[in-house]
Amino acid sequence: MKRFLVVTVLAVAMPLLAFGQAANKKSSTKAEEEIMKIEDQWLQSRATKDPTMTKDLLADDFLGVIFTGQAQTKQQFIDGVTAGNLFAGKAEQTDRKVRIYGDTAVSTGVHTGAVGADKVRYIRVYVKRNNKWRLVAGQGTRVTEGGQ
Repeated sequence: MKRFLVVTVLAVAMPLLAFGQAANKKSSTKAEEEIMKIEDQWLQSRATKDPTMTKDLLADDFLGVIFTGQAQTKQQFIDGVTAGNLFAGKAEQTDRKVRIYGDTAVSTGVHTGAVGADKVRYIRVYVKRNNKWRLVAGQGTRVTEGGQ
């Protein structure tokens, strides 16, 4: 009788656990897609020197490090976008990955077309605040010859 009860409980619990994991995966996938879309829009706004998207996306406490090693606040980054110091023309992103950790997302990839560098590998950290993703930190590192 005990064996039957244990088997019955497991038979009921296993599908529920699997369903919970599938639901979790769907929400992660949705969040990953949201971040990818945000990054596409953000890159486009930088190419056109339009700071509107940057102003909306960056958290007030944003800290960025550009590929030259200089730290930038939100306002410094906005000024760089407006001046066109960060990208010239159309940049492309490759090797993109997004990982979701609850209300935090980490995005990595490679930009080509950055001013002063052929390739820049980046890492960005987003936090969901008031149901909206905000970029809180980012760093770009120049990929030198032979680098991947």
